[in-house]
Amino acid sequence: MPRTVVPPLLGRHNTRVARLRRLIQREERELTVVDGLRLVEDLATRGVPIVELFTVEEHLERLRSHDVLRAVVEGGRAYLLDPATMGHLAPTRQTQGVLAVVAAPAGRLRPDGVALYLDRVQDPGNVGSVIRCAAAFGASGVACSQGCADPFSPRAVRASAGHSLVLPVQPDAEFMPLAEGFRRAAGEIVGTVASGGTPVREWHPRRPVLLVLGNEGQGLAEEIAKACARLVTVPLTGTVESLNVAVTAGVLLATLSGVAGSPILERPSLKGRRR
Repeated sequence: MPRTVVPPLLGRHNTRVARLRRLIQREERELTVVDGLRLVEDLATRGVPIVELFTVEEHLERLRSHDVLRAVVEGGRAYLLDPATMGHLAPTRQTQGVLAVVAAPAGRLRPDGVALYLDRVQDPGNVGSVIRCAAAFGASGVACSQGCADPFSPRAVRASAGHSLVLPVQPDAEFMPLAEGFRRAAGEIVGTVASGGTPVREWHPRRPVLLVLGNEGQGLAEEIAKACARLVTVPLTGTVESLNVAVTAGVLLATLSGVAGSPILERPSLKGRRR
């Protein structure tokens, strides 16, 4: 009968723990850290390679019950941390007691379908949420400008529900070459603005389309707005002046996918609304 591998317990000042801390801070750009038992299980099931695992003892048997993660444990690539050390290291306040080291993919966008470009979106939660919306509504990928929050940071990965490691995501992407690729493919470059653009209900873009969303406070950079063939707006009522960037992305992607004319503006059932 094969011997069960027992991962070693590492102290807070262990060299592996010190390196894990650096990976959480994204000091090695080719690797990142996923925080959360369920998310790690999901990504392993979806084929994301797990480089190393760090866990508290109470989750060890559950990791062994997962075919892919059991191979990591039995292969000597798992380590135990005491709960205090795990709580100190974890990038989120309410850690589930499992951290996985994974590769940060090097995706590049192609002029295909509906893709998104984020212009200096600085909150990692917003970046991750936009990526999650993109995956939910079938977008072909997301590009992030210089000045955006890191889409592969642990916070962004968790906000994306892991989709930043699966969907094509291109960090530090220059806008003009990307936009030119969509133009050559007979596509359209469309920017989003809080007011004054084409109302979303009247928007019928040709594909492929590059949908551009701007900084949370400043919106689109002037040179990027000028390079867009069209600007679109989600009309709002009452005293609300603007939407969160991830909500805006969700509204526009839902509209493009035919789920609804405008899911936050219309109350009727979505049944039968596909175009």
